[in-house]
Amino acid sequence: MGTNLFQWLFTDAVTAGSNANLTGSEPFHFLWPWLIFCLAGLLITFYYSVEGRKRFVKNKPLIKYMLDRYLGWFAVICFIGLPLIGARVLLDGYFFSWRAWRYLWLLALVIWAIVWIVYLVRKYPQEKAEFLAYQKRQQYIPKGNKRKVRTASR
Repeated sequence: MGTNLFQWLFTDAVTAGSNANLTGSEPFHFLWPWLIFCLAGLLITFYYSVEGRKRFVKNKPLIKYMLDRYLGWFAVICFIGLPLIGARVLLDGYFFSWRAWRYLWLLALVIWAIVWIVYLVRKYPQEKAEFLAYQKRQQYIPKGNKRKVRTASR
């Protein structure tokens, strides 16, 4: 028995339910796990932007840069996920209830995770070593005098 991938991805829930001899629309089994995931992602990002930057990474600019960059994209992905999940639940027979949107969203999440892991494995150690070398050099550079020097007036 072969399945048509194109038809499976681009069929709304009502049509999929009627094709499977169900009385209503096809059930969405992953509502609560994905809803909790998206809300937790938004909550973590909000907490980091409000309090976490000051408390956890105040004196660590490299980690602050990394978290600012990647948690921002994570918040965007979670924010986009909420309407897609809501459209699947509330708009059964319409355009945004197609499976393709959820799998495209999931693909964006996987790509985000891969990019972050590649950064942590390849770039972060190099940037950390460069930053530590910069800090080591800075300790030998004399600090400027902050007092204003008076010029001799005639």
